[in-house]
Parts: sequence; structure tokens; C-alpha cells
Amino acid sequence: MGTLAQQANGRQLAAMNPMQNLQSLLAKSWPRIASVIGNNMSPERLYQMCVSSINHEPKLAECTPESVLSCFMRCSSLGLEPSDVDGLGKAYILPYGNKNFKTGRREAVLIVGYRGMIELARRSGELKSIHTQAVYKGDEFSHWEDETGQHFKFAANPDAKHSPENLTHVYMNAQLTNGGFVFEVMTKNEVEAIKRRSSAGDKGPWKSDYEAMAKKTVIRRSFPYLPVSVQAQEAASVDEQTPDYSDIFHPVIESSSTPAIEASHSESSQETSTQPSLDEEAPHE
Repeated sequence: MGTLAQQANGRQLAAMNPMQNLQSLLAKSWPRIASVIGNNMSPERLYQMCVSSINHEPKLAECTPESVLSCFMRCSSLGLEPSDVDGLGKAYILPYGNKNFKTGRREAVLIVGYRGMIELARRSGELKSIHTQAVYKGDEFSHWEDETGQHFKFAANPDAKHSPENLTHVYMNAQLTNGGFVFEVMTKNEVEAIKRRSSAGDKGPWKSDYEAMAKKTVIRRSFPYLPVSVQAQEAASVDEQTPDYSDIFHPVIESSSTPAIEASHSESSQETSTQPSLDEEAPHE
């Protein structure tokens, strides 16, 4: 085999290694993974979802396989699919996490989109409606609070330029089935502060879908005041992070192979011989 052919073959093998590692980890940890995501997905389906996302975002192959699978596991447990799979923008799995201090490799992060946040909020069954709106320069917008509650007024300007630099506010209004409501508003500066703390920063959806990410941010801020499930609250609290499933991939004790703990006969005999019976009479001084 010539030098060029050998180099090409080496590159092909190197490109396969991340997927082989993913397959190996998936096969090794599947029983524990299934306990997290339920029985509504096969390992083959989960693997194909990973492949689809890596094809759309090749740098995911450079991330630790544990972090990639962890993001998919969290998506599945939430009943959401990554946008690379269904194109709905409910969740994104991106290679923008911090480097793993053990391996030095990047970690994948899970970002829940605003449509995913809305879906999680609606599952409670206690929302009559939920709406989020981005406000741009030229739009008519005001909000105030009085003794009757919070109020707002919005009228879109059809000539307003919808670009990130022209966004001024983003708000969320939810009507509850019990007649109450939740209103939350954020300024452009507040949205930018959240973006700066994001692991994606100016990349990923913050670059391609700025308005959608701004809407997601205001919905996420309102979650503590919305009647959402504990699962949804947790999803909001760990958004834009790498889910921690270290106990799934690297369990300290394998529960399936833990032996029954029984005192041996010799141990029992030793304990009996070293401690006097309650019926024994203490020796006289």
C-alpha cells in the first residue's frame, strides 16, 4: 500500500473511532441508560439519533462520548428530540461545553429551545395559553403594574427591522386555567448578560436563532412562577449544561452484580464468643 493510501486509510480509521467508542459505550451501559429514558427507545434508535446529529454538527465527534449520550438521554427523558433530528427547534445538542478535566476533550451541551420550554410548560395542563414576543425598535410597547396586577401593551410595526441589534425587549405572557396570569419581561441588556454566560456564546443558536434564544430566556426565567412539573423545573435549571450521568456510565458499584450481604458462620461464632450472653453470670471479683 502506498504512502498516500496508508494516510487515507489511517484518516478513515481515526474518523471511525469516535463512533466505535459511542457504540461500545452504548452497548456496555444500555441497561442503565434504559432505566433513565424508559423503554420507548431502542439502542439502535438512540445510536442513529447520535449519528444524525454528528452528521449535522461534525465537531460533536470530538466531544466525549459520555457527554454526547448524556445529552440525548436528557432529551429522551424530557420527551424532546434534538432539532438536528426533527427540525422543530425544541432542543439543540452542541459541542460548546467546557473541556473535560480528565480527558482534555470538549463536552457536548444540551440547549432547550423556546418551543421545547413551551411544550414542557404546557404539559402541566394548568396553562390556558402561553405567548412570547420579541420587541424591536419601532414597535409600540409599554408595561406597568398597579393594584390590579401587571399590564402591557404591544403593537408591532410592520416596518421594524427584525435584527438582533434592533431588539429592545422580550416578554412572556401566560394565562392560567384558574384565571390568573404570569407576565415576565426582559431588556436587551438582560438577554445579552445571559448569552455571555452561555457555553455557546456567539455560536450555535445564539448566532443563527437569536430571537428564539431570547424568547427561551424569558420563558426560562418565568418557570419558577409557572405551574410546571418538577421535571420541567429541573430541565430549566440545568439548561445549557452537560447533563451529569456519571453514575450511569461509571458506576462505583454494579447493582446487578452486588452479592447478598450475609454474615458468615465463622463471623457469627466469633461475635458470639467475644460477647457474653445476657443469661451468663458475670464473674465474681
